Amino acid sequence: MKTKSTGSKIKVLLLITGSIAAVRIPLLVSQLAKENYEIRCVLSKNAEKLIKPLSLSILSRNPCVVENDQWSNSQSTPLHIELSNWADILIIAPLTATSLAKWVTGNAEGLIPSVLIANIKPIIVAPAMNTQMWLNKAVQRNYENLQNYKNVLSLHPSEGLLACDAIGIGKIPPNDLIQLALEFLTSNKQNPYRKDLLNKEILITGGCTSEKIDAARQITNKSSGAMGLLLSQVARFRGAQVKYIHGPLKIDKNLTEGIKRYEIETSVDLIKVIKNEISNCDYFFMNAAVSDFKISNTNSAKIPKNQINDHLKKNFELVPDILKKISELKKNNQVFVGFCAFTGSIEEARISIKEKILKKGCDYLFANPIDLEDQGFGFLAQNEGWLFDKKNMEYHISKTSKIDLANKLISQIIS
Repeated sequence: MKTKSTGSKIKVLLLITGSIAAVRIPLLVSQLAKENYEIRCVLSKNAEKLIKPLSLSILSRNPCVVENDQWSNSQSTPLHIELSNWADILIIAPLTATSLAKWVTGNAEGLIPSVLIANIKPIIVAPAMNTQMWLNKAVQRNYENLQNYKNVLSLHPSEGLLACDAIGIGKIPPNDLIQLALEFLTSNKQNPYRKDLLNKEILITGGCTSEKIDAARQITNKSSGAMGLLLSQVARFRGAQVKYIHGPLKIDKNLTEGIKRYEIETSVDLIKVIKNEISNCDYFFMNAAVSDFKISNTNSAKIPKNQINDHLKKNFELVPDILKKISELKKNNQVFVGFCAFTGSIEEARISIKEKILKKGCDYLFANPIDLEDQGFGFLAQNEGWLFDKKNMEYHISKTSKIDLANKLISQIIS
């Protein structure tokens, strides 16, 4: 997902405990190694029964550490301290109920609990267990206590088919989502990780809308929904309650885990859901790429090709400016952010962008160019852009990954 760097590698310590979900971790190790992270793996005793240390050593290009190494004669420093000091970022995946209980109660019995208690670096937590275990009051209490740890980025378990053949909550979060959280923390390297959006509600729109012409045709655009989704995940990683309204996503649905989503199709659908949700949010990001045109009289049958030109001429109309309409509902304590794609130079676009802020009634407008190489649409595309406010602020974010851009954009807005 991220662009490989030729600079110094980010050091990731991966702690693996004894859930059956551990069998998915070798693929994660391989995935991260290919993205140029330096990985060291630590296996608990129970995890050793599920994964071979040799496999992890080969995939990570580093010796795998096991429980019996904790007090090895070859160690000149206590191993749990050496590992904690070595890492830039930690991941515990899967996190079992036992490891969670030891961690939050300060029980350092075993290598992994010792590392967890000694660690002060950012750590990604990916729980996995049976549904009844996850919903147990003691486990929920321990997990709730863990949310008070300032360095912990928690990814809640997913719902689906579990190893016990039951369907429920308890699956380990997808590897791609764990990697996305890692990329988020990596983009934060200049600043310590903080949950600075706790108790904030953020409403975000993204992706394209589409308007029906007839049974076979529609009007739409190229938006993939990636930028809106990354804004949503970054806000969630920083502690916010997030709702994401979007058109059909052209990206991996695994990356939507943990976000409350509303999928819409038309501009009418979009404005209806926004109106239902807008009153409770602290921040509103209008990132959806709304189709500029619609057909007032859609046809349930397919229109013959020789008649479609006439049909379009008679029924063609512009879609109203949704952000302008929603801004009429804006409260004094809310912050509204609009988005504007442009082509050509920023010098040429600057005047029209400033006019749009006033016209649309938003507090900020982020303008990004879409006619430059490797920029614009799609998850892997990089972006740059300029954030404007109603006065004279103009903040430039240089070309970077979309998740880094999302992170910097949110930081600037909440600052």
